[in-house]
Amino acid sequence: MASRSAANDRDMTAFDTVLFRGDEDPHTRALLAVTYVLDRTPTREQFVATFDRASRLILRLRQKVVAPPLPVFLPSWIVDPDFDLGYHLRFGRLPAPGSLRALMDASQAEVVTHLDSARPLWEAVLLEGVKGGKAAVIIKMSHAITDGIGAVKLFAALLDAERSPTRGEMPPPPIPEDVTPEELLEKSLRRLPASVLHGLATNWRDVVGTAAQLARAPASTVGSVVGYVRSLGRVMSAQGEPSPLLAGRSLARRCLGFEMPLVELKQAGKAVGATVNDIYVAGIVAALRRYHEALGESVDSVPIAIPVNLRSEDDPAAGNFFGAILMAGPIGEPDPLERVRKISHDIRAARDEPAIGVMGLMAPVLARLPESVRHSMAESTPKPDIQASNIAGPTRPIYISGARIEKAYGFGPAPGTGAMFTMQSIAGTCYIGVNLDPAAITDPGLFGRCLQQGFVETLKLGVERPRVSRPVVSRGLDHKETA
Repeated sequence: MASRSAANDRDMTAFDTVLFRGDEDPHTRALLAVTYVLDRTPTREQFVATFDRASRLILRLRQKVVAPPLPVFLPSWIVDPDFDLGYHLRFGRLPAPGSLRALMDASQAEVVTHLDSARPLWEAVLLEGVKGGKAAVIIKMSHAITDGIGAVKLFAALLDAERSPTRGEMPPPPIPEDVTPEELLEKSLRRLPASVLHGLATNWRDVVGTAAQLARAPASTVGSVVGYVRSLGRVMSAQGEPSPLLAGRSLARRCLGFEMPLVELKQAGKAVGATVNDIYVAGIVAALRRYHEALGESVDSVPIAIPVNLRSEDDPAAGNFFGAILMAGPIGEPDPLERVRKISHDIRAARDEPAIGVMGLMAPVLARLPESVRHSMAESTPKPDIQASNIAGPTRPIYISGARIEKAYGFGPAPGTGAMFTMQSIAGTCYIGVNLDPAAITDPGLFGRCLQQGFVETLKLGVERPRVSRPVVSRGLDHKETA
């Protein structure tokens, strides 16, 4: 997770630096995207004004990253003196008849296109021509800006609780800064003695504190250290063998979207003593089971990674504050109830691990490694077959530029994994976006049907006739897929 002692809105944390520098390699690039379906088409003037106001309130929308020439020093967020709102906003129209499949195609084109690291790390496009007189907005940004939970908080300035809110005067823009990498290096070198002394003092206090605790309660202190080391081993070790059916990896992507009522996930969870997240993961596992069966492959489990929010109330919206748990998705279990129970047990156990935030502890070292070393480490680190993120959204309708957001499909990053699932709830409906690698899931259409059947099967634990929409998958856009 990001350090909670980041000096200000300018200093990039070590965790955010790891994600930013990972963007240099297309195999580790982490991009967050959301596709909103709107009930009407905002005017271009409304759309521009919305993002203009937001860019004055959300500093990250006007900040670019400036990195010192020596990677041992961390980059900084600098208010871009050349900020051009027009560069970050684009306008387009879906081909008739403006179907959801065409919108998934447009989303796919966005998630495979790299952001310009010389500018603030976000873009947005307004698409007209969505079927039924509707429109869509696709917003994407680098994971270095924030995580999924932080994005909901950070971009609150974009969204409204009513269609025509009362607004005050336009806030003044942040003051531009003209800072070169060499100037940042010089400043970092000047700060180096103070930073070293501060680090030594902090470490000395930690040593003295640990020694005092050891003197007071030697058995419990040693037990805590041993327990953390054991927890670290469990957190870092692979869970489940990768499926040979999902072994392929590429830079290509397909986007898939579907939806279901939140109340039905809650009812299924209540019926079996599980959480909404347990039911969500169980639906994915059920779909994977059906997909493997359809293609004649039999495996007991697949490795699944689930991000865990470690953000406190005092943490800023910008920055990354998350850990991750690894679990073996029990696709070999034929009984839906037993499947949910095992998933629920494993998720609870993993969440209670003392070492769940180890990525944050490792970040200061990882952020300063040479690119070649980081690339080698990324290549040698086992990757889960699937990632699944669950983001709670607003319980009431929300609006952007005078249009109500009817649907919201999130597309999280999937570096090195077969597919990344992102579920976001808005006003009682759960929207699931899937960013999948067609080299891993070679039949996306079949996989979409398995998803619908898998969630229906799982929701039947609490609902007689579940309402799961038919997943829509983007088509291949090979000419759009870039490194």
